[in-house]
Amino acid sequence: MPLVSVPAVYDGKEIRLLEPSPVQGRYRVLVTFVEPAHDDNAQPADRTRFWHSLGAWQDDRPVEATLDDILKARRSRREPPVL
Repeated sequence: MPLVSVPAVYDGKEIRLLEPSPVQGRYRVLVTFVEPAHDDNAQPADRTRFWHSLGAWQDDRPVEATLDDILKARRSRREPPVL
């Protein structure tokens, strides 16, 4: 099984997960101390803006036309870039 990360807070005695555990039963874990927690009541990161941005790309053209534009934009050009 690949490594799975879950945000948590350590209060000096116990580790408290900030999200539901993605696994059940006994597991070996690796604890990494990232940064000091400034708030004992820390909440999971607000990902609302991120989730609302998914699927935000809107284009009525066929997929092939969009991909062609992307590939053309990535190709090297012989002329120097305009600054």
